[in-house]
Amino acid sequence: MDLFLHGFGATPELWPEGGPQLHFDDLEREAEKIGRGIRRGRRMRVVGWSMGGMVAQLIAAKYPEKVSELVLISTAPKFIASDDFPYGLPMVLLKRLEQRIKREGIKAFHSLVFPGGHEAGLADLTVAEAEKELKALEKVDLRQNLSKIKAPTLIIHGERDEICLPGAAAYMNQAIAGSELVMLPGVGHAPMVEAPERFKEALCSTKI
Repeated sequence: MDLFLHGFGATPELWPEGGPQLHFDDLEREAEKIGRGIRRGRRMRVVGWSMGGMVAQLIAAKYPEKVSELVLISTAPKFIASDDFPYGLPMVLLKRLEQRIKREGIKAFHSLVFPGGHEAGLADLTVAEAEKELKALEKVDLRQNLSKIKAPTLIIHGERDEICLPGAAAYMNQAIAGSELVMLPGVGHAPMVEAPERFKEALCSTKI
């Protein structure tokens, strides 16, 4: 059985399979809520995109007995770059995004991530809600959890992702034992929207 987790600025309707509604102002809380909600004795393939992928990392690390497989899509263990993690974005870029959302609303983010006027599964966040969720990205650092992930793990990432950089995917691939990385050429942050056939092929045909 599969559990699909959406990302920032989206809703469960982003996935044909649906999924739980997430809030990203407290990733630990969301991971605990989802992890505890998986019935004892049940093991699920957890598929997470972007910030949903961060929640998926936490679920796999904290509830290994409930995760049969893990799929991380366009995500990272740490969003902001630091001296010991050059694979994140500079803080100034996150602040610029926050300012754009203040001026233009959440559609400013949608226009960056979802090409071609994609509409299905887009969240109608208020500026205040978006600010709270983006604030969580400033300090989140999940690197210590990667070695705790024991489930077979597939990492799918777009080669042209400018939100979660490809270097972050390579970092996770090295840190999660036995994981497999599929890099999609010419694809940005939303491979399931930009290249749905290639995304499905990677999701369905790769053995993890």
